[in-house]
Amino acid sequence: MEASSTISKFFNADTARWFDLLIEGIVILDEKQRFVYANKSFLRYAHWDEERYEQYLGENWIDIRPGTVAHKVFETKKPIYNYYRKIDDGAESYIDVVPYWDRGEIVGAIIVVRDILSLRDLIQTVQEKEKYISQLSERVKGFYKTRYAFEDIIGQDYPYIKLAKKAAQTDNSVFLIGESGTGKEVVAQSIHRDSYRGGQSFVDINCASLPETLLDSELFGYVPGAFTGASKNGKIGLFELANGGTLFLDEITEMPLPLQSKLLRVLQERQIRRLGDTKNIKVDVRVIAATNQDMEKALAENRFRQDLFYRLAVIAIQLPPLRERKKDFDHYVSYFLQPLERQYKKRFRFSKEADQLMHSYKWPGNIRELQNVLEYCCMVATSDQITPACLPYYMRQEMHVTKEREERFSARPNETLEETMRRVEQETICEMLEHYGTSTVAKKNIARALGISVATLYNKMKKLNISGA
Repeated sequence: MEASSTISKFFNADTARWFDLLIEGIVILDEKQRFVYANKSFLRYAHWDEERYEQYLGENWIDIRPGTVAHKVFETKKPIYNYYRKIDDGAESYIDVVPYWDRGEIVGAIIVVRDILSLRDLIQTVQEKEKYISQLSERVKGFYKTRYAFEDIIGQDYPYIKLAKKAAQTDNSVFLIGESGTGKEVVAQSIHRDSYRGGQSFVDINCASLPETLLDSELFGYVPGAFTGASKNGKIGLFELANGGTLFLDEITEMPLPLQSKLLRVLQERQIRRLGDTKNIKVDVRVIAATNQDMEKALAENRFRQDLFYRLAVIAIQLPPLRERKKDFDHYVSYFLQPLERQYKKRFRFSKEADQLMHSYKWPGNIRELQNVLEYCCMVATSDQITPACLPYYMRQEMHVTKEREERFSARPNETLEETMRRVEQETICEMLEHYGTSTVAKKNIARALGISVATLYNKMKKLNISGA
């Protein structure tokens, strides 16, 4: 760069290096309107090579760029902004010319050139991103809203409901423990809805439904090209989707240990990193976790990290099974019957025998099972009366099975506790296999009904020499 003695006091090579970082074209003129510098962006815009650049240094700018308005700045001593110019090759630009003052005198001028084509591309990109973000926001609003509130829960005087309502007024992590079908998601949604995050997203995922690799990408997202088969646009993870709201991790004890470690770090640092990325993203998410497993056993067997449990279980809530909610059983039945009665245009009633069976049944599937049973009864009932014949086969066998067990027990007065437990487990699993079948899907249903994992079921079948394992 060659510069006049005056402008060189204020503009030097160090300054020029900063100008080269800009996407706008920058041109410097001295007090005599001579060209003294142009940054790399301007050279690209003007299609100048180094030879032409050196050739033009020191030349009057109006000779180099006929049609320039830079001279008017020196004449009027006023800046010019957003001057539109189109040159011979069709390139369009907006130009700013700003005088450089020293002690009341103009000692040079700075020309800023903004390429319209680049601006249009940038504007289009921004508009497309804004549209995508808007669409994504609408999707989040539509798909991640809660359906349940505390008012929907029968039995408001239970201690666990009172504790859940108190938890909603805090921002602490919550750990829900209860058998399958006890309404853990309903409680989780209610906590979220009653909290200050209630207007934000409630995002849920079943940790047992996906393998480790997919669960990782679902939770934390990934960047383009992170792995074979990854979307070219990357993917936003559930933590980002839940930002500002609540993330519900159901069946969290099924989460692999390596992922548990990663989750603990996220909870501690309040930031995530997408797969394949090098930068962290801050998130503000409340986590509610849930399990149907025996946590003491899971911790003792090192299937779940103790430090993660203590991090999540700031507020631990135990949900009672349906068999321990005897006083509200009839209320549940009435609640689930109402939409069915509207659907079938009947007012259903239970016979004395069916009612006794409903109340004596243990309901291993809890509230979810009760709802399914009632739907089945209403479907098969030929009148407005629900009799034992309308109940599922396995429920009708309950009384007979109970009697048979009593008879078998009385026939084995010297049987040890261990022997009794082994026999009962064997008989129970065999009965469930007979009812559900021996397919992979059937065994998943059996495990869910028994409140154990599929792996545990297979282990018990092998240990007890039950065929079909």
